[in-house]
Amino acid sequence: MSKWISKDLFKEFQKEKIEEKDSASGNRSALLWPTPEKGSIENPKVYEGRFVPDPKGKFYKRFYYHMWQAGDESWIYVLCPKTHDFKDYCPFCSVTSKLYAGGTKQDKAQGYALKRKEKFVGNWFVVKDPRDADKEEESKMSGTLKLYEFPGKLEQKLKKEITDTNEGYGLSIFDPSEEGRNFIIRVLSSKKDERGKQWPDYSNSDFSRSMSPIADSDEAIQAIMDNTVDLEKYINEMEVSKPKMVEILKNEFLWDIICDEAIKQGFEDDGSKPKEKTKDHEDPEEAKKEEDPPAKEEDLPPWDEDDESKEEKVVEEKKEEKKAEEKPTVTDSDDEDLLKELEEM
Repeated sequence: MSKWISKDLFKEFQKEKIEEKDSASGNRSALLWPTPEKGSIENPKVYEGRFVPDPKGKFYKRFYYHMWQAGDESWIYVLCPKTHDFKDYCPFCSVTSKLYAGGTKQDKAQGYALKRKEKFVGNWFVVKDPRDADKEEESKMSGTLKLYEFPGKLEQKLKKEITDTNEGYGLSIFDPSEEGRNFIIRVLSSKKDERGKQWPDYSNSDFSRSMSPIADSDEAIQAIMDNTVDLEKYINEMEVSKPKMVEILKNEFLWDIICDEAIKQGFEDDGSKPKEKTKDHEDPEEAKKEEDPPAKEEDLPPWDEDDESKEEKVVEEKKEEKKAEEKPTVTDSDDEDLLKELEEM
């Protein structure tokens, strides 16, 4: 090696390139349709659009993720390895189980925060977005193609139309032509919970009875379809490498809990120490993904199916939660729901 090359600097650059995919989705904010904002208890905010297939003909895909607020108040987001195969080992799912098994309220609360969450993603042509009224023309969403990450309660409505072979709308809910149907998302506010919070309620959302094209000509429709995003590639770009997972677990002082089993699963311990925590690097785009409201207590994600209807919490509310600095607690009914969930991990 010549004197003009620094071996140490090259190793640092090499590591950066190896783990580059960990931040490959940095442009995700430009691709994503912002989470719909809720209206009042009686008057919903109404959004309208069309789900369309991706370049490979895939209609939408499910993915799992872990997201929580770290000790330095930054947001950590990790695609769960079980996204691809539920049999795959996930150190974060394992940590969740072991924290809960620890038995203390603090352990259980941390387990809640780390719990695996579910979302779906599909290509979404925006027909109507009430937020456009306050935007400049070049910033408006209507008439644009975006990716929409949506909660399970909305996916149930799509699934109903797909699986009901007698009464369901079937293929028309994905058809961009004059034989297609828009999805009308009506977002109400729930009644205040015991802590005074309100959550998005999607229960009145449904598909349009009338059919219409997303553009005036086949050429215009084709131009839109040419810009759809490969959903599998999009999800893959959210993957975090094993070395990065180990780094995250160490920084959160969780690695020692599962290090033995994780090493057997192909994870390696390079002997590094946890990084010193600071409070000046929160990623606001990552924070947007934490939209799951708690089942019983603030800052805790839902554990039972009924609480799925409260998903997709808006960013402004999450910022308020962060400022509140309230510690979560765990109730007996939470324990029962969690035990059922852990059995499936």
